[in-house]
Amino acid sequence: MPVARFTFPQIIATLATAGVLATGSTLLAPAGPPGPAGAQGASGSQGPAGPDGAAGPQGPAGPQGPQGPAGPAGPAAAFKDVSTPDFVMPGAGAQEVTNLLELRYRAPTLGWAYVTASGYCNVPSEQAATQYAVYVAAAPDAPHDASIASAAFVRFPQGATMVQVPFSATRVVSAKAGENSVFLNFQNFSGMAGYSCQATMVAFFTATKLG
Repeated sequence: MPVARFTFPQIIATLATAGVLATGSTLLAPAGPPGPAGAQGASGSQGPAGPDGAAGPQGPAGPQGPQGPAGPAGPAAAFKDVSTPDFVMPGAGAQEVTNLLELRYRAPTLGWAYVTASGYCNVPSEQAATQYAVYVAAAPDAPHDASIASAAFVRFPQGATMVQVPFSATRVVSAKAGENSVFLNFQNFSGMAGYSCQATMVAFFTATKLG
């Protein structure tokens, strides 16, 4: 039997067909396992910051801190004064009480105030007796107390001419720590009209009395 001889083009075609088949066989095979992950690449540059957001609601107040130490003690003695800016005209009603001055002061502790007042009152000329008292009191409407020996008590007989009568009054009062007030009052016993007064009052505070 004669041996078949292939031409060169036939040989090329045969090899090409065999390659196609081989390639097809490779494509139809199952996929292999995935390879290991590669190394992480370098980080990129940071982008620009965004705009600030809206402020949130205010949180609750924290607990109160401990009380601080007490401050230094205030002065053991001090004074304060006050004067009438103009004449004060006492009321003309019989037994009527008129406040001439009020002195407010702040005491650093419990203690005492030695209060003095001085001034004068113009007494009108009337065909009537005049009788009045000027005194330091604890309230602006407090009447004269006969037990206050240091009050200025004035009396003129009927028909006296107009005079200017000086007065001086003193009193020791207890003081509480903080705000205090004392008053200089005028009580018109006779109910005569036309009085006019000016005065100065001083309160001297001390924490203790002398032994």
